[in-house]
Amino acid sequence: MNTKYLPYLFIIPTVVALLIVEAYPIVYSLYLSVTEFSTLTPEPVFIGFDNYVRMIYDENFWISLRVTLLYVFGSVSLAFVLGLSFAVLLFRDIEYRKRLQTVLILPIAISPLIAGVFFSPAAIWDDINVVLKFVLGLPMIDVYNANFAFSLVVVADAWLWTPLFMLVFLSVLQSIPKETYEAAEIHGASNFQTFRRVTFPLIIRSPVIFIIIALRSIDAFRSFEIPFTWAGWIGAESLGSPIDTLSLFMYKLLIFPAYESPFSYIATIALTMLMISLVITTILLKFSDMLWEEK
Repeated sequence: MNTKYLPYLFIIPTVVALLIVEAYPIVYSLYLSVTEFSTLTPEPVFIGFDNYVRMIYDENFWISLRVTLLYVFGSVSLAFVLGLSFAVLLFRDIEYRKRLQTVLILPIAISPLIAGVFFSPAAIWDDINVVLKFVLGLPMIDVYNANFAFSLVVVADAWLWTPLFMLVFLSVLQSIPKETYEAAEIHGASNFQTFRRVTFPLIIRSPVIFIIIALRSIDAFRSFEIPFTWAGWIGAESLGSPIDTLSLFMYKLLIFPAYESPFSYIATIALTMLMISLVITTILLKFSDMLWEEK
């Protein structure tokens, strides 16, 4: 029996599963994007690029795209900074290090829906406003302010994923030779100088950092759960609200019949999201490849 092709036989089920789960939805969405397909027209009718033209002239789409990009940038940046700060803290030989690390890891096990509710007006902010007004005599926080609401949604997402960045940064820190820090100490470098000239440059030049940023950016780009928990207070059924990410925007188009949006138009937006995600990922992984080559 010729066993040359035997290994390939074992991967056939995996390839078939990937084609069904990954490739088929993309191809079918591409087909829908050039058709008119809705509950009113159950049989797809070819309309060319009309859905793409509609998307280009849809003001609410551009608002949601801007919100999504700001959401990705804010969430990933905040998680990056907090994760790095906690990693540097845990890297030091401090008291109760293990207990602190356990506490800091906990948010990643929490559902995004729970995180969204926790930071929503229905949770802690009513109590905080009571303390501010009746105990401290200070003005209450307007949690329904567009900028404040968007900031809290970003903070909730960053809070969930800070542990991931923290663990990655901590692993990179532990891979740095101790001799490097000893040399900095011999030359009289302060803690801040050591971090600025040794720790941070070595961390940022690690290829794995750009990989984790790429993965987190893709995940944040498709974020739905946390903005959805705020939709009852900000925007509700209206389009173009300050927390309308593209995923929430598509959800509203699909659920609320007043917008009369065909499935094909929603598929067009989904394909656009995929293309933008691929561009972001390609750029970040290109940086990662450059760093691997330097190593």
